[in-house]
Amino acid sequence: MLFNKLLFAVALLFAVPATAQVSSTLNLMPVPQKLEVGTQRLALTPNFSVAIQSNQADPILRKAVDRFLTNLSQKMGISLAKKLHQSNDKNPIATLQIDFEEVAQPYIGIDESYTLTVNNKQIMLKAPTTIGALHGLQTLRQLLTKDEQGAYYFPGITIADAPRFAWRGLMIDVARHFIPAEVIKRNIEAMATVKMNVLHLHLTDHEGFNIESKVFPALHEKGSNGGYLTQNEIKELIAFAADRGITVVPEFDVPGHSKSWFLGYLQLASSSNAANFDLFGLLSDMKEINPQKFAEMFQTLPIPAIDPSKDYTYEFMDQLMEEMAALFPTKYIHIGADENNGVVWRNNPSIAAFMKANNIEDTHALQAYFVGRMEKILTKHYKQMVVWEEAFSKDLSKGSTIQMWQNPTYLNKALDNETNVLVSRGFYIDLFFPAYIHYNNPDIPADLPASTAKFLRGGEATQWTEIADKTNIETRIWPRTAAIAERLWSPATINDVDDMYRRLFVISAQLDEQGLQHAANYERSLRSISPNNFYELKTLTDVLTPIKGYKRLFMHKGNPTNSDKFTAPLSQISDVIFVDTKEKWQFRAAVKSYLEKKDALSEKYLLERLKRWQNNHERLKNELARSSKLTAIQQHSENLAKIATIGIEAINQLKNNQAPSSDWVKQQMEILQQANQSFGGAYLNIVSEIESLVKQELVDLPAGFSIF
Repeated sequence: MLFNKLLFAVALLFAVPATAQVSSTLNLMPVPQKLEVGTQRLALTPNFSVAIQSNQADPILRKAVDRFLTNLSQKMGISLAKKLHQSNDKNPIATLQIDFEEVAQPYIGIDESYTLTVNNKQIMLKAPTTIGALHGLQTLRQLLTKDEQGAYYFPGITIADAPRFAWRGLMIDVARHFIPAEVIKRNIEAMATVKMNVLHLHLTDHEGFNIESKVFPALHEKGSNGGYLTQNEIKELIAFAADRGITVVPEFDVPGHSKSWFLGYLQLASSSNAANFDLFGLLSDMKEINPQKFAEMFQTLPIPAIDPSKDYTYEFMDQLMEEMAALFPTKYIHIGADENNGVVWRNNPSIAAFMKANNIEDTHALQAYFVGRMEKILTKHYKQMVVWEEAFSKDLSKGSTIQMWQNPTYLNKALDNETNVLVSRGFYIDLFFPAYIHYNNPDIPADLPASTAKFLRGGEATQWTEIADKTNIETRIWPRTAAIAERLWSPATINDVDDMYRRLFVISAQLDEQGLQHAANYERSLRSISPNNFYELKTLTDVLTPIKGYKRLFMHKGNPTNSDKFTAPLSQISDVIFVDTKEKWQFRAAVKSYLEKKDALSEKYLLERLKRWQNNHERLKNELARSSKLTAIQQHSENLAKIATIGIEAINQLKNNQAPSSDWVKQQMEILQQANQSFGGAYLNIVSEIESLVKQELVDLPAGFSIF
């Protein structure tokens, strides 16, 4: 009981750190453009009501209000009336007054601004469009606060808000591992909570063509892997997303990343054995992770690609894009055009002859030729093209958009060429980097000249699924993506990492409350692995983090005979743990507070937490020895006990105002360095905080991590 009280107390400490930015951010994420906090508050009572001040019928807004009222009802434990007043005249009785000018479907570039005012009598939400009103409702939902007596209220505020960037996206790869529609819907709901507005679905790749085509059914019938999204499901997802102000953009990755296409239509391929190529099997044969060897191997492998020299290719693409353009109402279609090394093109005599006859000097120029033909097809079907950075050239049309993911020089090249740009470099959440790395992404410039700023459309978080599936993808995406959402919405001046983490875990709890499975999947997996020692196992895994970059991908070799189907289960501890945990950041906040102030609250919390870690291995060691999944992290359990002991010794020295001897520091640092090694695809995530206690000064967080 004592520990629980201390945990609650330090949670309050973590929730209200002594920074100037806190008073102006509350628990909002993303932080609004302008926010003034007042002294009044509006109590939430059973009489709460809503009036929409417009005679324009808008079912999207009405459904959003209904969801909002349902949430308030669940919070209060009573049923609020869902009858909405709607007219041109103000209703002085209604608690929440919503006023908008234009009924609008979501599209990229729409006016998403809103203003929100709360006093002790009424809430006023105004927006030029219904999409802005949806965002205002999300802000209002985040503002709901519970006082010490258990009463809910909205704090008095004045907000004027609008996004920094028009395109704030999340890309979900449904091709490597198939991700079902119900999982995608939960992610859409989470996206709406943090005001993201573009869901980019990576539907096809070497491993799977995971969307139904009625024009070319063999694409999904033979090319899918574990499932595919039917056209009815796509329509449902588009409608579900539109109800939440989100646009769905599809990606069909060509001319590379296309092996799955050839299982049903080999005549599209540049080589006769394209359907049997196993890239992931070749990668799994690598004995060690060597970036140089990997790059050299990639440049020489005959990786399958679509044949750009055949008229049949473009006739096929025309029919397929016509079908998909009709299915997806967005004006954008992404065609990939990345990571095509051109080897199969150079090896094909027919393609070589085509290049010579058409004065195409190399495979890069041939790729540009293909992209140009694809753009004409998309234009014919009233769509604009999005491509990955490799497809950039000065000949790319002004209406196209490039997505930068690897080479930062493309940003300036594209902006100078007045080409629209999306930034995903620095937002690759499948690299297992902590949220602060994405939050501080240097590829989102703080300032740009007005002449080029308009071409930087925004960015996307990207979740590739080589080692993510329906069981863990929500844990992989959330809550870190909320930090990226803030970077794309809020002003560049909102950059306090401590305050970001404070609010990140508040939002994480809200996402859990509304049905996202990120926390539930984590705990469910731990119970499956160790039903009898769940509490002790969670004590350990709450302070673990996956290894960074692509090292984890190389570890996941699976069965080489079916490796590109990705059938190996993702059920190891490193597959289910979070990248960032509240426990790590609460502990860091308490260490920081104690080193600065030596306050009793932080000291008690730290000692209780350290003693718990110190004793945890003794309770868990038998289970670790019995389970094959847990043996891999057994050393972490032992090391946690060791470094917790070091932390206790360090605090005792701090209590007594005793400077640590250099010999003692050296000895402890050797132990900490040993504990800072990876086991079972994971690291202990609180080593730097123990080091801070030993050195009696807060150790800086790493500024970056290697991808290999």
